[in-house]
Amino acid sequence: MSKYNISHVAVYCASSRDIDPHYLTAADDLGAHMADQKWTLVYGGGGTGLMGQVARSLQKNGGKTLGITPEVLKIDALINAHDDEQIITRDMPSRKNKMIELADAFIALPGGFGTLEELFEVMTLKQLGFHKKPIVIANFHGYYDKLLDFFEELYKQKFTKTTYRQLYHIASDAETIVDYLNHYVPPDLDTHWFV
Repeated sequence: MSKYNISHVAVYCASSRDIDPHYLTAADDLGAHMADQKWTLVYGGGGTGLMGQVARSLQKNGGKTLGITPEVLKIDALINAHDDEQIITRDMPSRKNKMIELADAFIALPGGFGTLEELFEVMTLKQLGFHKKPIVIANFHGYYDKLLDFFEELYKQKFTKTTYRQLYHIASDAETIVDYLNHYVPPDLDTHWFV
């Protein structure tokens, strides 16, 4: 089977300024690893929190960034003015759709409700057969442990099929993420979720 080619990676993550610094360090490491792979970062275009940290690290290490920002959030204090390319969308749904369209892979770093919503959308689209792109849940410092426990409860109570564990990959560091993406083989999923 031919290698799955990746050039653009969407990273979903927190824009909060108040998070523990060890998450910033992990995001910095991911940015450096992505730059080494020559992957372009596709992200929300924010200059704060993990969003800004990944972008700065990637650029510092020679990588390129593509920020996609909705018109309502085009505020100097929020956006990263140093992106290699910026796309302004009319609203939040347009922003998410553009990120999904341009990305060859998705990584969910620790984040809040927006990050979770973006993660669940790409997982659902993959479940329904709309794409076969890799999805990584970056469980840095065990951030997603309780969410992953909840996923297991969904499987246990048969609210979803256990085969849907193949929708996503769990990784705890940047090196593992890169290794998974470089060896990714799209799973043969049963998209008849309603049967």
